[in-house]
Amino acid sequence: MAEFGFPGFNRRYVLLPMLSAIALVAISYFIGEQRRAEVMRTSIEVRHIQERMRLLAEVVYAAAEAESSQRGYLLTMEPGYLKPYEDAGARLRHLLPELLDYYKSNAEELPHVQRAKALIDRKFGEMQSSIDQVKSTGSTAAAMQIVRTDAGLHFMQDVRDEVEGIRDRERQRVYTGIAQWEHQHEINRYISAAESTFLVVLLLITGALVTRDIERRNEAARRLDTLVEERTGELTDLSKHLQTAMEVEKSRLARELHDELGGLLVAIKMDLAQLARKLDVSAPDIQVRWQRIQAALTAGVALKRRVIEELRPTLLDNMGLVEALRWQAEETCANASIALEASFPDEELKLDNNVAIAVFRVAQESLTNMVKHSRATKVRVVLDVSPVELVLTIEDNGIGINTTQDRRADAHGLLSMKYRMQSIGGSFYIGAASTQGTLVLVRLPLEIANAMATLD
Repeated sequence: MAEFGFPGFNRRYVLLPMLSAIALVAISYFIGEQRRAEVMRTSIEVRHIQERMRLLAEVVYAAAEAESSQRGYLLTMEPGYLKPYEDAGARLRHLLPELLDYYKSNAEELPHVQRAKALIDRKFGEMQSSIDQVKSTGSTAAAMQIVRTDAGLHFMQDVRDEVEGIRDRERQRVYTGIAQWEHQHEINRYISAAESTFLVVLLLITGALVTRDIERRNEAARRLDTLVEERTGELTDLSKHLQTAMEVEKSRLARELHDELGGLLVAIKMDLAQLARKLDVSAPDIQVRWQRIQAALTAGVALKRRVIEELRPTLLDNMGLVEALRWQAEETCANASIALEASFPDEELKLDNNVAIAVFRVAQESLTNMVKHSRATKVRVVLDVSPVELVLTIEDNGIGINTTQDRRADAHGLLSMKYRMQSIGGSFYIGAASTQGTLVLVRLPLEIANAMATLD
């Protein structure tokens, strides 16, 4: 079976792309995780930058609000203007340390943030001094002189310039981060597309190799099935031939026993009758021996008749299947002291010799097995003949049978009956009876039996 060498060869080449696909998936997972981690880092950095820009904007807004509130107080001397100034100062005292904390690890921007803080601290000191001066003197002339100067404008411009410089650089980092994120996302798309394409190619190659391997296996299986069918047909024909040859040989042996041994026994019996008329056999010792010889001769004739019937039932050849089955059932049950319930057709059947002997042998073997193994006290034998089939039912009330027995390697009797019926187109079933014991069921389509009879 040389074809069985190829599938193993193909399996190795099927395994290679499968392993490659597994390796690709593993590598893709690690690369994807790294790329996702990089994208996550970029996203976190962008969020941090946005948070710093928010803080810078709040610082500028708070400083401008404080400067505007201080000017309003100086112009109007209204205490209500000091409330926004104080609130802005409180926010700045909270925002500036937080902003410095954000930039403490950024060596590039930390000096600019510190300078902006210094400007704001100095400006707040100046604004607070002017407010305190106005409060102590109660004069608006000094306040108006401070308002008319451009010191506040220049201060706020310095703060804005410093903060806007930081925000511009942060904004540029945001743009750079977004560009890097988009670039990484694009690379991930290309990598995923390449991985998917390569994986699809590997799957197509694997599928082609598997399909080819399956086709080779199917072809090998078809060849094996064909070979099994051929061998099964040959064995069936051989079994049928052996059964036919065995029946022919039994028939020949039965004829020889009947003709030759029967003739010898008849001749001996006739010679003994002649001797009995010419000799005095009335003496006691001679009478005993003479009766023993007569009994042995009678037993020999009976043995000859029984052996001939076992080899080839004369009733089957002379009277037909129905009478032969009736005689066999009655003889077997009578010898075993088993009650018999029998039902047979009134008319004899016209069957082919091979069909008739096959059905008879199955019945004979079934009855013998029941007597030997079933421990039955009653046997029912029914032969039904319909227009389409012959059905033989043999049922006992014994201990039953293991339904798996016919699958044992040594169950030659059951297998022989099964194959004997298959050889003539019939079927054989043995199993548990409906109530108790063993059931043997033989079915034979009469169309097949009549066809075999016509061929003969």
